[in-house]
Amino acid sequence: MCNKFLVQFILVSFLSLINIAQAKEEKVDNNPDSYYFKQFQDVFQRIEKDYMQVPNRQEMTDEAINGMLRSLDPYSGYFTDDDLEFFITQTDGEFGGIGVEIIYDSGAVKIITPIDDLPAYKAGIKAGDFIIGVNGQLVSNLGFNKAVKEMRGEPGTKLNLLVVKEEENVTKEIELTREIIKIKPVKYDIEEDEFGGIGYIRLVAFNNQTYTELKKAVNDITDKLKKKKKELQGIILDVRSNPGGLFDQAVEVAEYFLEQGTIVSVEGRNKKNNNTISAGRFVAKAPKVPVVVLIDSGTASAAEIVAGALQDHKRAIIMGTTSFGKGLVQTFTQINKRAAVKLTTAKYFTPSGRSINAKGIEPDIYIENAKVEFATKEEKEKAFTSSSIKSYLKKYNIDEKLEEKKPEENKKRDRSDKYKDDYQYARAYDLMRGLIVSDLKRKND
Repeated sequence: MCNKFLVQFILVSFLSLINIAQAKEEKVDNNPDSYYFKQFQDVFQRIEKDYMQVPNRQEMTDEAINGMLRSLDPYSGYFTDDDLEFFITQTDGEFGGIGVEIIYDSGAVKIITPIDDLPAYKAGIKAGDFIIGVNGQLVSNLGFNKAVKEMRGEPGTKLNLLVVKEEENVTKEIELTREIIKIKPVKYDIEEDEFGGIGYIRLVAFNNQTYTELKKAVNDITDKLKKKKKELQGIILDVRSNPGGLFDQAVEVAEYFLEQGTIVSVEGRNKKNNNTISAGRFVAKAPKVPVVVLIDSGTASAAEIVAGALQDHKRAIIMGTTSFGKGLVQTFTQINKRAAVKLTTAKYFTPSGRSINAKGIEPDIYIENAKVEFATKEEKEKAFTSSSIKSYLKKYNIDEKLEEKKPEENKKRDRSDKYKDDYQYARAYDLMRGLIVSDLKRKND
C-alpha cells in the first residue's frame, strides 16, 4: 500500500509538470533540461529522506517513466522485465494471454480488436468494448500495465473481466480461460464457380510471417485451381479486426499488390527522418485480378496502410465500415537489458496525402454486417406440399391429387457456410462476381 502511494505521488508530480508544460506550450520553452531533471531529483530525494519506510527506487523510477510516456498518447509505453519479453514475443507470433489488441483509454482498457479464434473473440468481446475490471479490481486503480499483467497468466487458468459492451450499452461480467496464443497471420480458402475461382485471404495480424504466408496462400490457391483447369478470377482480402503490427510487413503486403507508386509517407518532428516509401523493390507480385478489401472498426494501423494504399491507387475496392484510425508510427528502442521504450515518432499518410489518425479509412462501399436467415432444405420441401397449395386447388374445384414434389436440386454449387454466415463477405463475393462477369463481357464484345 505504501509503495502504491509512492507510485501515485511520483506520477502525480510528473503529470503536473506535463500539464503545466502543455498549458504554456504556446510560449517558447527556454528552460534547460537540467531544470526539469532537478525537479525530479528534488522529489526523489525528498521521498528517500522523509518517506516512512525505505522506498523501492527501481519501482519508483519505472512507474515515473511509464507515467511520462502514457501522458503523451495511448500508444507510447515503457516495458521492463516480463513486459519487455511479452512485447518481443508478441511480434514473433506466439505469446500467452486472451488474444486482444488494446490501448489505455479514459482509465480503462479499450479493445482495438479481438484476434480470431482466441479466448476474447470466442467470448464475444468486440472492437470498441471497454474492460473496466480485472479479477475483482478496477482498471482505473490498477493502471494499464498492471491490468495487462493481471490478464496474462498460466494457460488453462480462469480470468474474470468486467466489460462495457459498446454495441449493447451494458456491463457484463465475462469469464475466460487463458491460452498459449499462437497467431497464424494468414488464413485462406477458395470459392469456385462456373467462371473459375475467387481466393479469400484473411490477414489476421501483421507479424514477421505475414508477407511470406500471404505469398504462399496466393500460390497455393492458384496451383489448386490450375489442377482443376480453372483460373483465379479475383481476390477478397479480409483485414477486418486486424489490429496491425509490424510496419515493414504492411509495406511489403501493399507492394505485393502494386506495380509502382507511393505506398505510404512518414512524417515526424525531425524532418531528416521523413520518408516516402514506394513500390518497385520486390519482383514477386500478386496476380493481376480484381481485389476487394474488407475493413471494419477493428482494422487498424498496418492494416490501414494496406487498405489506404490499395484504395488510393484504385487497385482495390474497399468495402465495410470505417476503420479504427491509428495513423501513428511507433519506434521501439531497447534502453538496456531490462527496459525498452515504445515511442510515437511520426504520422503516416496514404499516397494521396490523407492522414488516417483518428479518422480512419472510409470504404468505397459502406456496408454494415447483418444476419441473414436462409431457408433450410426441409423448409423448402415443406413449401411445395403446404396446405396453402391444397387450398388454392380446392378453390378452383380442381380435384387432383397433389403430388409430393421436392424442389429441383440446384445444379450450381451451393453457397458456402461463410457466404451464409458473413453478410459483409457475401456482399464482397457478389461484387467480385459482378466485376468478373463485367470483365468477361467486355472481352467478348
